[in-house]
Amino acid sequence: MNRRDVLKRIGIVSAAVIATPSVLSILNSCTTEPKLWTPKFLSIPEGQLLTKLVDVFLPKTELPSATELNVPEFIDRYINEIFLTKDQQRFKVAYENVLLKLENESKKEINDIEAKDIQLFLDEHLKVKDEVDIERENNLNLEGLTTSECLNALKDLCILAYLTTEKIGEEILAYDPVPGKYYCGDLQELTQGKSRSLDYSSFSHFNLE
Repeated sequence: MNRRDVLKRIGIVSAAVIATPSVLSILNSCTTEPKLWTPKFLSIPEGQLLTKLVDVFLPKTELPSATELNVPEFIDRYINEIFLTKDQQRFKVAYENVLLKLENESKKEINDIEAKDIQLFLDEHLKVKDEVDIERENNLNLEGLTTSECLNALKDLCILAYLTTEKIGEEILAYDPVPGKYYCGDLQELTQGKSRSLDYSSFSHFNLE
């Protein structure tokens, strides 16, 4: 199954935030040419990592990559404008640690790190549901985020931003620009098996606790 089909069939996923008007406003204003984008919250090296990371999560296929849809700019602005100060601080510490670990394990600086280096890093540190986060198990009193928790938070933000963009929302998902309209019929037939664009009622809120 290619990524276009996967996106069409996404139902409940572990998303980072709800698509509120504030979120949509940030997303719609993220229009900077990717090569010219400068982070507002993250440092330049952290922004470089974010750009490379989201394109490993969602690389270019028959669909645009995450960076082509300004996902890094959205994530940086979302953290800068929506996160509480205490959550910004906790995320910043964890993300700085992610960058340091990646450089140490790959034995490369951020400018030289490639997608394959990031993929190996994710294979080692990104824990999915039911997998044990050793870092958390070894320090149950850790108030910050583990490497896996930080990476999962970024992955969730990446997915939500990508699915909420105009291109994906209108061209890939089942799009209804007039909410509240009533249809009678089989849901699978009406939507052609696609998930609803901008329907995030089943998505979990982002929580750094």
